[in-house]
Amino acid sequence: MSEKEFDIARSVHMTEGLQCQMLTLLSGFYEAMHKNASKAEKTELLADLETALYLMGQRLGISPETLDRKAAANVRLSLLQEEKSLWREDLLEVLRRLEK
Repeated sequence: MSEKEFDIARSVHMTEGLQCQMLTLLSGFYEAMHKNASKAEKTELLADLETALYLMGQRLGISPETLDRKAAANVRLSLLQEEKSLWREDLLEVLRRLEK
């Protein structure tokens, strides 16, 4: 196996590992919600999921800044489409954080 083929195989393996980790974390979050886990436990799971998300983006060649810009654009679009949304204040807060 050539060096390039080895790097590709390693990258695929790492990406698959991150996919499994993200699913495990999401499942853990659902379980924590079901069991009414503490705020600290849910915070830890969400922080781990956010980290895994950024790592996945990095593996795919997507910078954290690009993810944040795209997320902000999606939030802006949601705000325009649903001006009377129950989520409006929450979305505005997310947008403020993303635009920092």
